[in-house]
Amino acid sequence: MNISIFGVGRVGLPLALFFAEHGQRVIGVDVDESRVETLSKGIMPFYEEGANKLLKKHINKLFTVTTDAKNAVKQSDAIILTLGTPVDEHVNPVFSQIEKALADIAAYLKKEQILILRSTVTPGTTEYLKRFIEKNTKFKVGKDFFLAFCPERIAQGFSLEELKEIPTIIGTLDKESAKRAEKVFRTFTEKIIHSDARSTELAKLFTNMYRYINFAIANEFMMLADAHDRNIYEIIELVNKDYKRGGLRVPGLTAGPCLFKDGFFLINKIPFTELIMNSWKLNESVPAYLIEKIKEAKNLENAKVAILGLTFKKNSDDTRNSLSFKARKIFAAEGAQVMLHDPYVKTEPLEKVLKNADVVFIAMNHDYYRDMDKNVLKSNIKRDALVCDIWNMSGLNKILYSAAEIKK
Repeated sequence: MNISIFGVGRVGLPLALFFAEHGQRVIGVDVDESRVETLSKGIMPFYEEGANKLLKKHINKLFTVTTDAKNAVKQSDAIILTLGTPVDEHVNPVFSQIEKALADIAAYLKKEQILILRSTVTPGTTEYLKRFIEKNTKFKVGKDFFLAFCPERIAQGFSLEELKEIPTIIGTLDKESAKRAEKVFRTFTEKIIHSDARSTELAKLFTNMYRYINFAIANEFMMLADAHDRNIYEIIELVNKDYKRGGLRVPGLTAGPCLFKDGFFLINKIPFTELIMNSWKLNESVPAYLIEKIKEAKNLENAKVAILGLTFKKNSDDTRNSLSFKARKIFAAEGAQVMLHDPYVKTEPLEKVLKNADVVFIAMNHDYYRDMDKNVLKSNIKRDALVCDIWNMSGLNKILYSAAEIKK
């Protein structure tokens, strides 16, 4: 099978490599010429566990990359769109990347092809794509051209592991498109679930919002415990330990391009927005809340602050919408000198960032920070330094603690 994947970013590239590893010929299409050139040389543009090995194995063989969308479509049995769907300054969904791609390839679509949308979209988008295809081509969806929505469901950084483990959901508007989409994904998985397109679109959004709201609950409970002068980690242990209806999450900085925006894909047409909007407000407020607590114990004017972790998720190099940068702005506004470190992002060495720090703000729970020799932290920061550790990386069960409390 010949497959073209539009968008060889953090979603599309691992998927392309996974298809290639299972014997399919894949053409990656991207408008970014520098990314295409980099991939053509067998160089991964970002971190993804196991992807570097597969790229070197398949590049310019089963997997090729190009900016030529026209020729890619002409050679393909299946076209998969993994394009970005951001929100604008008014938090309205923006589908310009998908619309432009469709406009560019409409004249080159062929009979019997299937178009698979894998981007996160508002409910009803698959129906919109059907109308677009039937208006701009001679084809009838479900009869001589086929269409499906098959959302990406994997954890970034672990795509190649999870693609074989997590069921693929196929949402369609007709039975024949469902059969054609299943044939595409059967090349690497037997775990397939069918539904209608709109239910599948909602399922993707509900999945992300369920996680986001649970994180918001954890963060609000942290604030409530603090208001009662009680330890949130101890309370979570009381709730969860050996209790079948437990499951409270620990607090943390919660952001990223998906969790941040996907709620707005649900609420732009309905008035019942309180739960999602309040979750967004709460999660986005956590850096400011923590810094206010730090200010109660430490004067930040002219203080050196070390922020550890710049990505939006653990063990990743993706900094999009990370709350670390919001924390940096708040610290800087208080007159602090801010230094940044992340093992997955190009920054100054850890020892230099920590040297003589008055405050250490652990913004992400990378294994690197959990496993590092705590003496590196203790021996570099000031003796009276304050550590803000919302992820409980030290195991002290405290969000704020002094340098003296750090165990070697």
